[in-house]
Amino acid sequence: MNWWSRYYDDNYLNIFSYTEQSAETEVEGIVRMLNLTPPSRILDLCCGFGRHSLILAERGYDVTGLDISKAFLDYASSKADQRGIKLKLEQRDMRDIEHDNEFDAVINIFTAFGFFDNEQEDLKVLESVVQALKPEGKFVIDTLNRDYVIHSGQYQTWKQRNGSTVLEERFFDFFKSRLEISHHLIDIEKGDRKLESSFRLYTLTEMLDMFDKAGLMLTDVYGNFDGSLYSGQSPRMILVARRR
Repeated sequence: MNWWSRYYDDNYLNIFSYTEQSAETEVEGIVRMLNLTPPSRILDLCCGFGRHSLILAERGYDVTGLDISKAFLDYASSKADQRGIKLKLEQRDMRDIEHDNEFDAVINIFTAFGFFDNEQEDLKVLESVVQALKPEGKFVIDTLNRDYVIHSGQYQTWKQRNGSTVLEERFFDFFKSRLEISHHLIDIEKGDRKLESSFRLYTLTEMLDMFDKAGLMLTDVYGNFDGSLYSGQSPRMILVARRR
């Protein structure tokens, strides 16, 4: 069984629900990077529980959220109904988008990339993105910056999340260029739980090589959603590309 089939569940929401607080600011950055006006069609690839999709749809964009987790899509659908937002949602593997020349933009946010065991499978994701984009359509992908992760030295941290104590442990495998993360949730009422994830982190050069193979042309690279320049010290690596 793949790690992501166990990872994205209610425990994940317990740990990462705080990210909803930054969603508005991140959407501001996404909209600025895309430079598209409503009602442009946007595919939120690996939309999770819909924190960006909902805001984009609320702003008048024609949004489709795609994710493999039914629980997350149900959560996003419930939120959309509560707020009276029109939002299309699809449960699907990110390598198999099944849209042709339909979207003005595709976004892939919060390191929702590099899941698979080899580069060929990750390349399939980018090829699927290109297929879904209209000619000259735009793509924004946001991942952890590999250089920052290696040099930050934060290998073990304790956090409080929704009544649970969370121990996060990180290990970077230099041989595979993968970030292995374990989250230990310690909760007296619900009991202890553990979530494990594994992400291939690519360098900028490696991403550009895959872009070229998939048919994408880089237009911009940023170090965060505020539009700051990318460097080895940037926490994020946000690439903006265009279908070639």
